[in-house]
Amino acid sequence: MMIEPHPSRDIIGSISRRLIGKKVALGITGSVAAVKSSEIARLLMRYGVDVRVVMSPEAARIIHPNLMEWSTGHPVVTELTGGIEHVALAGNVAEKVDAVLIAPATANSIGKIACGIDDTPVTTLSTTAIGEGIPVIIVPAMHQPMYKHPAVIRNIETLRDMGIDVLIPRLSEGKAKLPEVEEIVFRVIGALRKDTPLSGKRFIVTAGRTVEYIDPIRVITNNSSGKMGMALARALYVAGAEVDVLFGKGTALPFPGAAIHYVDTAAEMLAEMKILLSGNRIDGVIAAAAVGDWKPAGSADDKISTRGADGLELKLIPTPKIIDQVKALSPGTFLAAFRALYHKSLDELRQDGIRRMDTAEADMIAVNDIGLPGAGFEVETNELHLFDKKGNYTHIEMSEKFAAAEKIVDFIIPRLSGD
Repeated sequence: MMIEPHPSRDIIGSISRRLIGKKVALGITGSVAAVKSSEIARLLMRYGVDVRVVMSPEAARIIHPNLMEWSTGHPVVTELTGGIEHVALAGNVAEKVDAVLIAPATANSIGKIACGIDDTPVTTLSTTAIGEGIPVIIVPAMHQPMYKHPAVIRNIETLRDMGIDVLIPRLSEGKAKLPEVEEIVFRVIGALRKDTPLSGKRFIVTAGRTVEYIDPIRVITNNSSGKMGMALARALYVAGAEVDVLFGKGTALPFPGAAIHYVDTAAEMLAEMKILLSGNRIDGVIAAAAVGDWKPAGSADDKISTRGADGLELKLIPTPKIIDQVKALSPGTFLAAFRALYHKSLDELRQDGIRRMDTAEADMIAVNDIGLPGAGFEVETNELHLFDKKGNYTHIEMSEKFAAAEKIVDFIIPRLSGD
């Protein structure tokens, strides 16, 4: 009889398929933070990772193995048998996992792993993985006094000396709590992406909106949320790149893994861009920020009072065009420009986009019409038209911004080498 795949595995790759084929063993030990383990497993799966679970006896007293079998679609290892499960998962075998995540890790388990003591399925899995050279990520969770114990501190230092990645917990309410689920998942992704398409590459992404000050309180700006730029940074990271984000104002949430450089004005964004381009080898720049085109000719030192005033006249002057300076600063850097237009035909989008790509000497441009419902500023979706300097064109239909970002990254990857 043919056995159908477990229904819970339907979510694999629902956010990204970039890591399809990667496997992670999730070890769970006896902390009440184990209630988060299902959520961790499910988010890893949504990023394309196949998750296998190993639980200590104490963990199985806190959450039932059936929960983790439901979460991952695989039977859960709760004891080691003649099947030598620890070797099958992390030993010197062909189908071993790509990384091991222990979340949560108790003080007891941390001490055992540091000393090579194997008396639970999780500690035995860890020893096997360390000996095989598989990346191991450990996420402590315990009461705060236990985390501060000198022996626990030494054990964590020992683990780090062995090359194990130990996450810093959140200290709150007298406890050393697990970091946010996304932080844990992106730490694992960081260990999985070493052979992904952009491994070893470094990108700068501009995101959000700039502001230009009329006085210390009032500004000229636009409605960009930064969601498209941050989605692009996330997509680049999952594809293997190291990412610096020049982030103006916005409501988009930064993600773990990116280096965020906060800026206010167009001049500040340009200054940060110059620093990064002059001091590092940057493979690509994606200029997704909505940089304001105008700024006041002068800014008042104090709040401008409206008392007795009939109006306020401002003289506006252009802000620096950041994308026009990228190639001069770093000629070998791939430049992806963005262009937001309003209620234009496809031919108008094409002509304007190609003209702007040429004046910036960009390698490609992404053009969108923010007049379309669901596209552009302050929404979760976007529709884009991609053009490159060789005349190629790709249309990205209305989709979630991260899905659109992955398609833009797919457009960039072959062009980095000039193909």
